[in-house]
Amino acid sequence: MISEDMHAQLNQYVEQQQLLLTVTHQIASSIGLNETIPHILDGVFRATEADSVRLLLAEPNESWLSYATGPLADVMASSDSQVLDLLGENDQIEVSRDDTPEVFAAQNFPAELITVIALPLTAHQAHHGVLWLGFCSSHTVGQAERTFLFILAGQAAIAIANAQAYEAARRRREWLAAVLASTPDPVLVVDRNMCLQLVNPAASEMFGTSADNVIGQPIQGVMQQPELAALLENDNPIAAQRMLEYTAENGRTYSPSISDVRTEDGEMTGYVLVLRDISHFKRLNDNMSDFLSTVSHDMRSPLTFMKGYLDMLGMVGDLNERQTTFVEKIATGVIQMSDMVEKILEAGKLDPMTGTYELNREPCDVVDIVQKMVSGLQSPAEKKGLTLTTTIEEGIPVINADRALLASAFTNLAENAVKYTPDGGRVHVKIGLNSDVLIFKVADNGLGISPEDQKKLFKRNVRIRRKEWKRVKGSGLGLFIVKNIAQRHGGDVWIESVENEGSTFYLSIPLEGQNLLGGESAMS
Repeated sequence: MISEDMHAQLNQYVEQQQLLLTVTHQIASSIGLNETIPHILDGVFRATEADSVRLLLAEPNESWLSYATGPLADVMASSDSQVLDLLGENDQIEVSRDDTPEVFAAQNFPAELITVIALPLTAHQAHHGVLWLGFCSSHTVGQAERTFLFILAGQAAIAIANAQAYEAARRRREWLAAVLASTPDPVLVVDRNMCLQLVNPAASEMFGTSADNVIGQPIQGVMQQPELAALLENDNPIAAQRMLEYTAENGRTYSPSISDVRTEDGEMTGYVLVLRDISHFKRLNDNMSDFLSTVSHDMRSPLTFMKGYLDMLGMVGDLNERQTTFVEKIATGVIQMSDMVEKILEAGKLDPMTGTYELNREPCDVVDIVQKMVSGLQSPAEKKGLTLTTTIEEGIPVINADRALLASAFTNLAENAVKYTPDGGRVHVKIGLNSDVLIFKVADNGLGISPEDQKKLFKRNVRIRRKEWKRVKGSGLGLFIVKNIAQRHGGDVWIESVENEGSTFYLSIPLEGQNLLGGESAMS
């Protein structure tokens, strides 16, 4: 025969299991916290016959969000902080006014409470909150009830973690949707099967379709622009992206950009295509090209005209000393202006953002370029009392490069050294090899350049201001041009300088690829 106590325990166990299944089902079918937590509280309240149950949920800002059920819920609220403090020192709390009066006295629990039980809510190695129960009478937790509470607390923690993750994902989706909706650039996302998964309003307008009608459809059936669809359909869209500009039927110009979409584990799930509207920049670039063309035609001609007549002034009669001085000043101004026009044109065509210049590669004898450049600078160097020397290493090869640009870069660096080195100084030009790299080097013992100024030295329209250089004329474009010439050839330019000791400029050209005679084939 089963005793009445045993029978009551079995009934309680069955009821707890049924209640656990019911609560588990309710938790599984709920999504948000406001739907999930009431089921948890109700289940604990019914199973334990507690007078009230409270659940404290940890917030990101280190505050606590509270939920409660039962008649003593408001009374127990004043003890939330005491429970949190106690639980911070223990894995669980099970205290009674009868058994542990000193704890109750120390924590100042309300007089109505006789027994307090609290459990942490932990899931995925993260602490999500606290579940605590209050009883108006002495309550002893049996093993079955303890197991039930631990199971339900574990399920509650997982449910809360999932609900928080869902809420976070929902907020991210809403944020992403708001960003994409406000983005004027068309954006499309496709999965690995090239079916559309996302189309923002700008893309819908551009392609004349509604996002609701095309989600899940193959990209080729939606986009009537085969060149764009081909970028996405290629086995390696990123490598295949060669289209720099795309002109749509609406007359606007776009720059396609493709990136792959990956999960946190690195698994590739699709591609995102962004069509950046560059119509405004295209117009600015066209305007700049028109301006440079105007400068080239309308300013070069009168400057050449002026210089020609200045050179012929001596043919019409002797000039007195004062007239000669005036003519020299005018000639200097014309030369400076001509040089500025040339640098503006050269900077425009080499600018990495707006320039369209293509290198005119041909066999270049770098030694010959350097020798002619140094020879042309001997006269201005002598006028300043400078010692201009040259070192040319053996074995310098003929390279496949843009001769005019290389001569311009070398001349800019050496000419700057002559212009900015104080009278009586030294300038040394060297051309040599460092492994498979051609190195052009210009060293001087001038005033040097501060580390702060070195950071901006190769930017456009930058001139370093010093009182010693006040009379030196310049456009602020020379080093910008040099850097772009070097980079167009796959190289670079840099400086080593110490103030009041001098500067050394380096220009490197790698001896590989198209820089070798025979182009890419020379690499094999």
